[in-house]
Amino acid sequence: MKRFLITLTISIFAILSLYANVTNAEEDNFFRDWQSGKYEFKWMHVPVVCGTSQEVIRYLEDNDFVLESLSIGREGANENGDPAYFVSYYINEKKTESVSAITSPSGNETCMMYRSFDLKRPGTKT
Repeated sequence: MKRFLITLTISIFAILSLYANVTNAEEDNFFRDWQSGKYEFKWMHVPVVCGTSQEVIRYLEDNDFVLESLSIGREGANENGDPAYFVSYYINEKKTESVSAITSPSGNETCMMYRSFDLKRPGTKT
């Protein structure tokens, strides 16, 4: 069942990628969209782990993660922007760890942004 859900997730990514129009926006356009005059944002070197989507699925399955949510990242961080990437959030079966991943519009490459531990949820005993 877990494998089916993860495979379904990747299938959804692939279907949605047919509608995605990916463009490499210039950095200044990105910052303009993020209100650069209002916020002091800058590019950072964030450690992420990337691989083929199938290899990431294998890792998630081996570590007992299940899909929690799925969303679409859009160009310019604008709700009306074209789809640029897909975001998935996984929680392990014990509900003590999480993984956040982004997948390219083609569905072929996925990057895990982090794997966190000691997961706490609002409204639960901490």
